[in-house]
Amino acid sequence: MIRLGISVEGATEREFVSRVLAPELARNQVFASPIDMRGRVSLQRISREINSLLAMFDYVTTFYDFYGFQKRPQGDVEALEIAISELVSPGQRHRLMPYVQQYEFEALVLAAHDQAEAVMAIRSLSDRFKKIVADSGGAEKVNDGYDTCPSRRIKALAPQYEKKFHGPVILEEGLAAARVGCPRFDAWLTQLSQLAAQG
Repeated sequence: MIRLGISVEGATEREFVSRVLAPELARNQVFASPIDMRGRVSLQRISREINSLLAMFDYVTTFYDFYGFQKRPQGDVEALEIAISELVSPGQRHRLMPYVQQYEFEALVLAAHDQAEAVMAIRSLSDRFKKIVADSGGAEKVNDGYDTCPSRRIKALAPQYEKKFHGPVILEEGLAAARVGCPRFDAWLTQLSQLAAQG
C-alpha cells in the first residue's frame, strides 16, 4: 500500500482527484489524498507545502495548471516541473513527482468530448471540441492565451460549464478518452499507478 499526497491547485482539481483519480489509483494499491492550495499557486507558496507533505506521505505529486501559474520561471511546462523538483532536497527528490497540466485542467475535458456533450446536453458539442483540438494539434496544445485557453473556449460553447462540477463529472466517464487525448497526463497517471509495484 502506497500513501500518495497530491498537492492540487484548487477545488476543481481536488474534486477530480477525489472522484476520479483516487478510485483509479486505489485499484493499484495507491491511495491518493488531495491537498488543496486554494489557487494562486507559485513556487514560493508550494515550497513549504511540498516539504510538509513529504513528511506525511510515501510519495508526493502535484497537479497544477501551467496557465495562470504565478511568477512562473522562464521556459515550458517541463522547465516548471524541474523547478518544482528543486524545491526539495536531493535526497527527497525520488519521492516527489511534479506534474503540471499543459495548459489547463480543461484540456482533459476537451479530450473527453463525447462525455462532455452527454453531460452538458449540447448538440454537436463533441464535434466542436474535436475541431478545437484538431486545429491546435492536440488537447494539451490548446494554448494559454487569455482568449484561447481551454476553459474560455469551453465557456464560449457551453456557457453553463462550471469547472468544479462539470469537469469531474465529465471525467468520471471520460478518463480513458482524456488519457488517449492527453499523452503527458497519461504518462503521469501511469507513473502513479506503478508506485506500489516499485515497492
